[in-house]
Amino acid sequence: MGEATAREFATHGARAIVIADVQDEKGQNTAVSIGSNLFTYVHCDVSDEEQVKNLVESTVKAYGRLDIMFSNAGMGRSTHACDQSVLDMDLAAYALKGEAMRPKNVADAVVFLASEDSQFVTGHDLVVDGGYRGSSNISFSIDNIANPLNLSWDIVHLRYDFINFNFEKLLSAEATGEATAREFATHGARAIVIADVQDEKGQNTAVSIGSNLCTYVHCDVSDEEQVKNLVESTVKAYGRLDIMFSNAGMGRSTHACDQSMLDMDLAAYDKLMAVNARGMAACVKHAAKAMVEGRVRGSIVCTASKATSAGYHKFIDYVMSKHAVLGLVRCASMNLGAYGIRVNCVSPGMVGTPLLKDMLGYENEEEDKVVESTYTLKGEAMRPKNVADAVVFLASEDSQFVTGHDLVVDVGYRG
Repeated sequence: MGEATAREFATHGARAIVIADVQDEKGQNTAVSIGSNLFTYVHCDVSDEEQVKNLVESTVKAYGRLDIMFSNAGMGRSTHACDQSVLDMDLAAYALKGEAMRPKNVADAVVFLASEDSQFVTGHDLVVDGGYRGSSNISFSIDNIANPLNLSWDIVHLRYDFINFNFEKLLSAEATGEATAREFATHGARAIVIADVQDEKGQNTAVSIGSNLCTYVHCDVSDEEQVKNLVESTVKAYGRLDIMFSNAGMGRSTHACDQSMLDMDLAAYDKLMAVNARGMAACVKHAAKAMVEGRVRGSIVCTASKATSAGYHKFIDYVMSKHAVLGLVRCASMNLGAYGIRVNCVSPGMVGTPLLKDMLGYENEEEDKVVESTYTLKGEAMRPKNVADAVVFLASEDSQFVTGHDLVVDVGYRG
């Protein structure tokens, strides 16, 4: 894993990399094979804190700073005398079918987490497991491994310019949808269809991205027939559907009440659920059917929310709807893995968007101050583009073995 990640960092432009291990011959050979002008090897036993301290200090002294640390040291068991810590894995237990996962697939996730494309992702466990279902027909043991990869890196900002897709379909012209459409265009999407009920804004966004690349279609996702027609017309126009970003949603359907438990307006509840939960299910259903029929190993990304990990004293219908999205993603990933289709969601924390401003009733500057006060990671306020970067990662082949996962982009939200 350490070797594969070192090679991925080199591919993505790292200028100086230090490999540290107790396997001296292997570490030195890896450094030489990648390039001695870029890589160096240092012996380090991470169970000895003084050696770790000296490793970091020598790296900073040699390169001036330490930008990224990939701590990959670990062992499967400390002795072959007994199987006290043997890991049991059934390689047939992947829910996502197609091929076996390799160290490079994990390395791709590490590079994403180290890059500025995950600038507002912190405290997060990015699971790369192919939708592992956890049976134990095949067993194997791992020998002693201790290979942290320490990187002194001058170029941290990475771009994924090798995404394998023909087009992307977005279901919102709002802030996050628009930002994501622009990111897909930047990363090489050849055809993008934006669908929304906000016709003027959707059409203007499509024109600004480029009419040769992006088109707009009116679609109310609460009407399944409109979703079905949208997907079918897209496939008819472009031949296939590779990626669906299902971003449709509303914060509240009425300003008459805050949807707390004692004064919940169930008519407003039904209207919101028709978009946020039922509409999301319709989008996943018809995108999946198009991918299965077209034999496309596609990617479906839904917008959930940080609200899926907590309750709230108001906006109960919104919170419930986002819990439903997470359940949908987990179930759909199991259903569709046999076809090689990945289903994930991105859960933004408090990000400056018109939806948040409407829900909380803040003006722009006030909104930024309130939003930043909830972050554990300080520096600046999160923007829709930061969420878009996470969506692009989940849609790309760099997340080839990530499915059924909720990628939380919340800047370490404190609640």
